[in-house]
Amino acid sequence: MFELNCHGVIPGCDRVIRAESQAEVFRRAVQQAHQSGVEKLTPNLIDQLRDKTTELPN
Repeated sequence: MFELNCHGVIPGCDRVIRAESQAEVFRRAVQQAHQSGVEKLTPNLIDQLRDKTTELPN
């Protein structure tokens, strides 16, 4: 299970995204960013999404 706390990464997002794969967390985070008004994902934002995604212990 992987997790991303959007707070401080995606402007205006206080959601915690969890999914079975890192790719699914990233997909959901991109969708959340668009819903939060982020029109273009910058390389910096993409790096932050990757860096802040963590694998939870079993």
